[in-house]
Amino acid sequence: MADENLPEGSAAEEDRAPEAEGAAEASSAAAPTADAGTETPAAASEGAASADASVDAPQAPTAAEGAPEAVAAKRREMTGVVLSNKADKTIAVRIDRRVKHPVYGKIVRRSSKLAAHDERNECREGDVVTIVETRPISKTKSWRLGRIVERAGA
Repeated sequence: MADENLPEGSAAEEDRAPEAEGAAEASSAAAPTADAGTETPAAASEGAASADASVDAPQAPTAAEGAPEAVAAKRREMTGVVLSNKADKTIAVRIDRRVKHPVYGKIVRRSSKLAAHDERNECREGDVVTIVETRPISKTKSWRLGRIVERAGA
């Protein structure tokens, strides 16, 4: 057996039949010999890793294993105040956020104005609404009305 004298990972070792590998591993695991003491730490950890890999850990099902296909990536949601509802089926929403100033460290208010699709024209100016990211509807509209959180005082 000239293969035993070759270092681990050599081409000759890879050429061995899988049955021979299984038999060699079984015999070395069953009866430790003097050669087991000369085993490198990397080889020892490989044996431990293969033993750990055989234990099935609970994993989330993939699409091929029957996971629900309707599960999509979570869409971004933002809450803001309706600034304008003058356009047909479109609302302008101001999104306010507070950020720390990069130089001075003071908390400052920043806002963005986004156009959102309002299918039923149900929003009024001053309403607090939640908008949800969606596919582009027009050049400036990539958001749609999710729900009206609070109606403006009438």
